[in-house]
Amino acid sequence: MNGRVIVDFSIVEGAMIRMLGLVERRGFRVCGLEMRQEGASGCVTLDVEARDPARRLDVLDLQLRRLAEVRKVFLFPASMGSL
Repeated sequence: MNGRVIVDFSIVEGAMIRMLGLVERRGFRVCGLEMRQEGASGCVTLDVEARDPARRLDVLDLQLRRLAEVRKVFLFPASMGSL
Protein backbone atom coordinates (compact mmCIF):
# COMPACT_ATOMS: atom_id res chain seq x y z
CA MET A 1 0.00 0.00 0.00
CA ASN A 2 1.26 3.45 -0.90
CA GLY A 3 0.52 6.67 0.90
CA ARG A 4 1.61 9.72 2.79
CA VAL A 5 2.86 9.60 6.37
CA ILE A 6 3.13 12.75 8.46
CA VAL A 7 5.16 12.47 11.65
CA ASP A 8 5.25 15.07 14.41
CA PHE A 9 8.38 14.52 16.49
CA SER A 10 10.94 16.00 18.86
CA ILE A 11 14.17 16.93 17.16
CA VAL A 12 16.85 14.98 18.95
CA GLU A 13 20.11 13.52 17.72
CA GLY A 14 19.48 10.66 15.30
CA ALA A 15 15.67 11.06 15.20
CA MET A 16 15.43 11.44 11.42
CA ILE A 17 17.81 8.54 10.78
CA ARG A 18 15.77 6.26 13.07
CA MET A 19 12.51 7.19 11.34
CA LEU A 20 13.84 6.76 7.81
CA GLY A 21 15.60 3.53 8.74
CA LEU A 22 12.42 2.13 10.24
CA VAL A 23 10.41 3.00 7.12
CA GLU A 24 12.98 1.24 4.91
CA ARG A 25 13.28 -1.81 7.16
CA ARG A 26 9.48 -2.21 7.23
CA GLY A 27 9.43 -2.60 3.46
CA PHE A 28 8.62 0.88 2.22
CA ARG A 29 10.55 3.08 -0.16
CA VAL A 30 10.61 6.83 0.53
CA CYS A 31 9.50 8.60 -2.68
CA GLY A 32 9.26 12.13 -1.30
CA LEU A 33 10.25 13.95 1.84
CA GLU A 34 9.51 17.37 3.28
CA MET A 35 10.44 18.63 6.73
CA ARG A 36 9.53 21.67 8.79
CA GLN A 37 11.14 22.68 12.07
CA GLU A 38 9.98 25.01 14.82
CA GLY A 39 12.40 25.10 17.72
CA ALA A 40 12.81 21.60 19.12
CA SER A 41 9.76 20.27 17.23
CA GLY A 42 9.73 18.88 13.74
CA CYS A 43 7.20 17.62 11.26
CA VAL A 44 8.23 15.36 8.42
CA THR A 45 6.00 14.37 5.52
CA LEU A 46 6.95 11.17 3.71
CA ASP A 47 5.46 9.77 0.52
CA VAL A 48 6.03 6.05 0.75
CA GLU A 49 5.65 3.15 -1.65
CA ALA A 50 5.34 -0.45 -0.47
CA ARG A 51 7.92 -2.83 -1.88
CA ASP A 52 5.31 -5.61 -2.05
CA PRO A 53 1.52 -5.85 -1.59
CA ALA A 54 1.86 -7.44 1.86
CA ARG A 55 3.17 -4.21 3.43
CA ARG A 56 0.59 -2.26 5.40
CA LEU A 57 0.63 1.41 6.34
CA ASP A 58 -1.17 0.76 9.63
CA VAL A 59 1.71 -1.48 10.74
CA LEU A 60 4.20 1.21 9.78
CA ASP A 61 2.14 3.68 11.82
CA LEU A 62 2.37 1.48 14.92
CA GLN A 63 6.10 0.99 14.50
CA LEU A 64 6.77 4.73 14.11
CA ARG A 65 4.73 5.47 17.25
CA ARG A 66 7.06 3.21 19.21
CA LEU A 67 10.01 5.55 18.65
CA ALA A 68 10.59 7.71 21.75
CA GLU A 69 10.83 11.00 19.84
CA VAL A 70 7.62 10.50 17.82
CA ARG A 71 4.56 12.33 19.18
CA LYS A 72 1.93 11.85 16.46
CA VAL A 73 1.59 9.98 13.19
CA PHE A 74 -1.01 10.69 10.50
CA LEU A 75 -1.67 8.41 7.50
CA PHE A 76 -3.27 9.40 4.20
CA PRO A 77 -4.13 7.31 1.14
CA ALA A 78 -1.94 7.41 -1.96
CA SER A 79 -4.49 9.43 -3.92
CA MET A 80 -3.31 12.71 -2.38
CA GLY A 81 -0.51 13.13 -4.95
CA SER A 82 3.20 13.35 -4.35
CA LEU A 83 5.32 15.99 -2.63
